[in-house]
Amino acid sequence: MGAIHLRTIHLAGLAFGAGLPKICVPLTAGDLPGLERELAAAAALPADLFEWRLDCFQGDPASGLALLREKARLPLLATLRTKGQGGAADPSPQKYEAQLLDLLGQGGFQLLDIEFSWGRETVSRLIRAAHEKGVGVIVSHHDFQKTPDAAPMVELLREMKSLGADLPKLAVTPRFPGDVLALMEATLETSETLGPVITMSMGALGRLSRVSGGLTGSCMTFGAGASASAPGQIPAARLSELLEEFTPQEEGERL
Repeated sequence: MGAIHLRTIHLAGLAFGAGLPKICVPLTAGDLPGLERELAAAAALPADLFEWRLDCFQGDPASGLALLREKARLPLLATLRTKGQGGAADPSPQKYEAQLLDLLGQGGFQLLDIEFSWGRETVSRLIRAAHEKGVGVIVSHHDFQKTPDAAPMVELLREMKSLGADLPKLAVTPRFPGDVLALMEATLETSETLGPVITMSMGALGRLSRVSGGLTGSCMTFGAGASASAPGQIPAARLSELLEEFTPQEEGERL
């Protein structure tokens, strides 16, 4: 069986759903010198884009964005990950929305992560604001307790897409091998009907899901640079090798 054929989504100069799943390397430094060192080290990695984790950064976001505009050689995904979703930030709903709107006002990045857990109204407003600035949107949800059945995961990804997400993202926690297969099943079903999505099963048990996107339709995977930003992330260099090995080919070409 060959690779599945997705509708391609073009964002930040990248074709999501075409070729190999894109490798995103998180930048998690807490200050400007650390961020500059992290960028220098990441320059040698086989990455397609960077994710800047603002919740890890202790300085003024404007200074970080200025450095990234000057030094980053790849498209940038800006993410303010909150505690309930596995990050360090702990804003009120109003503060979360205000921080993302302020970021959009500053610019300097091509993609924005918006957490689905803030509710439909907040998420919809932020999606509209991002699109007005020409910024692509990843709407994300992380479940650190469990893996739902395949059908609810499909419905969740569809709801994210219906709100206007360019790329819905779902990360779940497996307890049994069947949980990993359920996530992969949900990814395949959703990607065949909606186009590219981003999914992963976290932790050591779920690592297969981080290299199987070429089979299931998950168009982006996160590879660790200086440090991992989520359980189970594979070092970016090794991840690139695995994607080359496991992404299906048809008539000698990557699809």
